[in-house]
Amino acid sequence: MTEDDKALKKIINHFPTYLAYVYSNIGLPSPTPLQYRIAEHMNENPKRLILEAARGTGKSWIMAIYTTWRILRNPDEKIIILSASGPKAIEIATFVRNLFENVPLLHHLRPEKDQRDSILSFDVSGCKPAIAPSISALGITGQITGKRASLILADDVEVPANSMTELMREKLMSRVNELEALLIPDMPNSIVFAGTPQSMESIYNKLDYQTIILPAQVPEDPMVYEGKLDDWTLMQGNPGEATDKVRFPTHILEERKAGMGPVMFKLQYMLDTTLSDAERFPLKCSDMIIHPLDKIEAPMTITYTSNKQYALDIPNFGFTGDRYHRPIRFSDDHMKYDKIIMSIDPSGSGSDETTYCVIGVLSGVLYVLDFGGTRLGYSDEALMTLALKAEEWNVNEIVPEKNFGSGMFTELFKKVLHTIHPCYVVDDFNVKGQKEVRIIDNILPILSNHQIVFNEEIVREEAEWIQKNPSENLVYGLMYQLTHITYDKGSLVHDDRLDALAIACQYLSDMVIVSAEDRLQDMRDKELQDELDAMMEGRLSEYISGVSTSNSIGNFNSYSIT
Repeated sequence: MTEDDKALKKIINHFPTYLAYVYSNIGLPSPTPLQYRIAEHMNENPKRLILEAARGTGKSWIMAIYTTWRILRNPDEKIIILSASGPKAIEIATFVRNLFENVPLLHHLRPEKDQRDSILSFDVSGCKPAIAPSISALGITGQITGKRASLILADDVEVPANSMTELMREKLMSRVNELEALLIPDMPNSIVFAGTPQSMESIYNKLDYQTIILPAQVPEDPMVYEGKLDDWTLMQGNPGEATDKVRFPTHILEERKAGMGPVMFKLQYMLDTTLSDAERFPLKCSDMIIHPLDKIEAPMTITYTSNKQYALDIPNFGFTGDRYHRPIRFSDDHMKYDKIIMSIDPSGSGSDETTYCVIGVLSGVLYVLDFGGTRLGYSDEALMTLALKAEEWNVNEIVPEKNFGSGMFTELFKKVLHTIHPCYVVDDFNVKGQKEVRIIDNILPILSNHQIVFNEEIVREEAEWIQKNPSENLVYGLMYQLTHITYDKGSLVHDDRLDALAIACQYLSDMVIVSAEDRLQDMRDKELQDELDAMMEGRLSEYISGVSTSNSIGNFNSYSIT
């Protein structure tokens, strides 16, 4: 056997060698050590495998090249490449099809003139006639029922757009569970997932497949991966060192961590989806009450429940099991709010928002009437938007955070507000301490005591807004921020809307610190007073009636009130 024959045999029989061969033929540098490690796992022709690697490690390229290696070894293979969406499937399919044109070892497999040869599916020369094409690419939400394959490669099927809510994750999991039914039973078959988890409750954690995890850095605590961490990772240096020093050296990873925050970095680069305990994310939607709210008045009493019977169909941007509830009961009698305030968290420039939260207070309960934000900083347009919101809700007091610009925002806003809706503006409201701790500590006591009621219309509007462009809007949503904040510094990329709520809670804390027993006693006292008033009114009517009768019969002095 010649040296060329030996080299050819190794290329055909050893996927890492084949990967390097293809890279050289399409103008790429040699695979990195991490990419070689991924290729080694694929070389074993796994039956059921989840391979997790950080964003940007080249997983999609490797999976696409792997399909051509499998076809090269067996032209009768039927391979489906799944991705999160149709456009992504087209991108992958185009790359795969081009490999047959650009890699010399694949030229003989190019489709014949009488074979299928479209963007999303094609046959290879020499394959036996079959209903299923040799290679096809589909979106996970597309029509997969009725498809057949010997190999299914699910490449990044979980993305924020299809996994940001509990319902979305359930639908995605349902689609994934269909994949077993697509496998051709009378030939060797396998399913391989390659991806990056997008939530703490990733579908990758719910599949009973062999799982191999290759984080971007050597982890401090390998035990959190529950035996799924690739041992190769621990041989790449000390904890904190990069595992792919070519594509993601340490300084690049530090930049990514600073840009996306420690929680998202932990998820998408360290691939750590574990939760230390339930208190890590202390704020939950299930502790709030959702109810349609009026601009002027609210129910005198409103009662919380966590009963599933009262759950609402609003998308849940928190974790599995968290949900919104309407009240179990509320009184028909309404009262005007004690006051209506609008808190403001100013922002300068950049991607942060200037946010507001409008809250009505009644009997120790906070009624969140409206919330939102603008990315226009403290421009004239932003100031006008806030002033119009104050007018819309007939706000009595406005509470801007003074820390920003040493009160400059407040002075600018007053000038605009005076022409639209003159009202009292608090000049000296400062906040201090680590932001995350302050936010949680101001909201948690009130939320866990079920003393916050959110306007159902506004909550639904935000959910619809997020779903229109989830990749952009999700992190700006109040309900996402509320359910994902932790005590860790920088745990959220954006926390502006949540901060506006926290400012309001802090400002109104004296009005809210009323125990349930005190409120109940106040209600009982009021009911008793109403009964006494009604009784006295009845006695007075009886007295007047008696006076009238005594005058008519000349016996006034004989009437007395008992």
